[in-house]
Amino acid sequence: MPPSPVWTTLVRELAELLLPQRCVACGAFGDALHTACIGRLAAADGARCSRCWAPVDTGRSACARCEVAPPSALVARRAAFRFEGIARRAILEAKFRGIRALFEPLSLAAAEAVPLEWGVECVVPVPLHASRERERGFNQGALIASHVGRALGVPVRGDLVRRARRTRVQASLGRMERARNVEGAFVPLEGGAGGGAAVPASALLVDDVTTTGATLEAVSSALRAAGVRRVVALALAIED
Repeated sequence: MPPSPVWTTLVRELAELLLPQRCVACGAFGDALHTACIGRLAAADGARCSRCWAPVDTGRSACARCEVAPPSALVARRAAFRFEGIARRAILEAKFRGIRALFEPLSLAAAEAVPLEWGVECVVPVPLHASRERERGFNQGALIASHVGRALGVPVRGDLVRRARRTRVQASLGRMERARNVEGAFVPLEGGAGGGAAVPASALLVDDVTTTGATLEAVSSALRAAGVRRVVALALAIED
């Protein structure tokens, strides 16, 4: 009989607490990722599209796709790192090996990529299906949102949208399949904002990795339907 998710979570938490941690970047003991080692991760910088953050030729402010794309629910997105090398390893170990201590330094670094002019009022995690959260033992989106919200000094709002159905893993799909996979997967939370809280005018949607932006776009549409007027997005890493 396989161990229960609760037991698995308890074992993971005890391991994180009691076992010495090695930095995923330098291998030295002390932290899962030393602050001084953040600079070793591949930064998502250089010439990039101001809307989708895809690489562009020097001197251009938008990629060819965004130059002709109609307005969308998602105004713009940013990411701190390229999904490769140490950054890729760190995110995968955090997400699939349960080394949750990696989320804090990655999230705090990502928060620095948020432009001040965005003026976001809250942080919203991409909703995780309950069955997948039970399997994993934690909600990575909620963890990332908590750290980003603390860094930006804004609240986390998980009471605006929900995942209506479980979807296939996006990493195994092409661009068109990704869009179809998440179509209608996210909806406004029934009854509106919880506790009578006002719907924010602007929200920062956060996720671990973004590629085509299909998931972020789908959640943004649900947030707009919930009454949020402006949605921008942030990912720890982008897969170019």
